[in-house]
Amino acid sequence: MKNYKKCILLIILIAILALVFFLIQIFAKYLTSASGDTSMNVARWNILVNDVSIKNNTDISNTLAPVFPGSEHIASNIIAPTAEGYFDLNFDFSDADVSFEYEISTTVDENSVVKDLVTTGYSVDDGEKITFDEVNSPIKDTILLTDAIETQKIRIYVKWNDDETATMDNAADTIATTSETPALLHVNISFTQIAE
Repeated sequence: MKNYKKCILLIILIAILALVFFLIQIFAKYLTSASGDTSMNVARWNILVNDVSIKNNTDISNTLAPVFPGSEHIASNIIAPTAEGYFDLNFDFSDADVSFEYEISTTVDENSVVKDLVTTGYSVDDGEKITFDEVNSPIKDTILLTDAIETQKIRIYVKWNDDETATMDNAADTIATTSETPALLHVNISFTQIAE
């Protein structure tokens, strides 16, 4: 009988240990957790205009180099009434990972000696000139990520307007040519990400 009691006691003890073991396993399944970090690449937004990053509202004045080819009656690289020239904006989008729109607008700077300075049109990547219906019209374009365009050259044509819509008369034109103040054109370029 003592052996029988020892045997039952041993079986009960094994059963209790097995029960505790199974309860721990069951309970542990509900307390098990996992953690970790996921790594996500942040979209790049570093657009260059004439090799200068515009990320921080950069002034690109030093990179704008107007060219006035001249004519039979006007010397090259100067501006005079009716003279037409251009300047180039070389865009590099290779460090932009999102689709976006851009807009280029021009106005005569308030400090310009020539108040009749206007933009007459533009070309894209050395293509044909697109003439504005109205002078100083904004230039707009959309660059989609799927287009895989990394660079773009915009040539903007500038002219000293001397027709019937000009605000300066001949006397003002003459005064402008004797002034030490340069002809100034304000160029504003804005880039906006396309939101879905």
